[in-house]
Amino acid sequence: MAFFDLPPDEELAPESARLLEEYRRLTGTEKIPDTHRTYGRLPHIVEARFRAFVNLVERSHLPREVVGITGMLISHARRCQACFRGSRRQLGKLGFDEATLDAMCANPDALALDHRGRRIVHWALRFANSTPELTPKDFKEMVDDGFSREEIQEIIGLAVFWVQNTMFNTAATLALSDA
Repeated sequence: MAFFDLPPDEELAPESARLLEEYRRLTGTEKIPDTHRTYGRLPHIVEARFRAFVNLVERSHLPREVVGITGMLISHARRCQACFRGSRRQLGKLGFDEATLDAMCANPDALALDHRGRRIVHWALRFANSTPELTPKDFKEMVDDGFSREEIQEIIGLAVFWVQNTMFNTAATLALSDA
């Protein structure tokens, strides 16, 4: 039996139901992901996830396609199977298997983005996957890459959002699985 469950509509906190529906609308998905719905009895968690999505993804000043690719690659690098399940299937049909995605994470400078976009992905992956290894010199290198302090903070915020998202989704997926 699964540790978590999916609350029926009548058990969702009203604020959770509203925010989950708004999230579904903003992301253009057909249904609310189970990894979000399972937290529906706790509106403060649903609200924190929703506000983080709106503030760090939807309102980002970074290019939309770079934000999306960054999320996909951070999710892949952190092995979050639930994070982009539908996209992963579509990518597989296009020949983007696990090894290809691993290579994209290892070498974002080879992505089909402009130089600036590739550097955003590079730095977001570094923050998401190896924060303890960063040094003050890395911030200087980001400035040398042409990023302002505000843009660097936005790249950090983007990485934080996707790390948080992978943690919520991975934990929910495990807790929704039969033991």
